[in-house]
Amino acid sequence: MKKGTFELGGNDPFIVLKEANVDLAVEKAYVSRMANNGQVCISAKRFIVNETRYDEFKEKLIQKIVDSSVIGDPMDPKVTVGPLAMAR
Repeated sequence: MKKGTFELGGNDPFIVLKEANVDLAVEKAYVSRMANNGQVCISAKRFIVNETRYDEFKEKLIQKIVDSSVIGDPMDPKVTVGPLAMAR
């Protein structure tokens, strides 16, 4: 048997309803998806967004990722996205 590490967390959706505060939803979605590079069981993995809010949510989330993500050495306090675990 080969040694392995498995993430056995859930895959619950992040749901944005038409009544949602989109700015707040974007903030929470970013934190949920990007915590620990998105490699924890509580990270949002599926976004289900009401079609009337979809374009606004998508554009704002993309902008949040672009504005807030700093890729690099995880030992640097300014870095928010470090190396990712990979299966081979």
